[in-house]
Amino acid sequence: MVMTLYQAELEIYKRIGQFTGVEKEHLRIENQPLKDGKPFSPPKNKPWCKVYIQYGNSNVSSIGNNPCVRDYGFISVQCFTPKNTGTIEMIKLCDQWRVFLQSFGVSGLEVYLVHAPGRIQDPWPLKQPERKDPNDDFYGKIIRAEFRVN
Repeated sequence: MVMTLYQAELEIYKRIGQFTGVEKEHLRIENQPLKDGKPFSPPKNKPWCKVYIQYGNSNVSSIGNNPCVRDYGFISVQCFTPKNTGTIEMIKLCDQWRVFLQSFGVSGLEVYLVHAPGRIQDPWPLKQPERKDPNDDFYGKIIRAEFRVN
């Protein structure tokens, strides 16, 4: 049976909810409801993560009575630790995510590759003195897990 993107995302979010490498209140999923109507405020002295799903190309993988479309995407996990606290805690957190996501699969969903962490570029390359980005206080890495549906 063909898995819909809705079903795939539900399974991914269920899996993300099982991650124990950071406290639950420090794990932010893109566009999740606000807690008590307040925007997310990252902790000042603890690691935190932001997770989102992106889709890439789709391909017809087989043709029978109907074409079977295979969708590809990424689970992107941005990890942050306070600046000037070293890199060891960050790489430990990234390793936890890689092990946690590698080979995850259910029904028509399969994570087939989790990339080594990459550096998050400065989000405000043309900074304005009056504009303070909350991520300025954090060192960041991103882990990308490639998945396919169907």
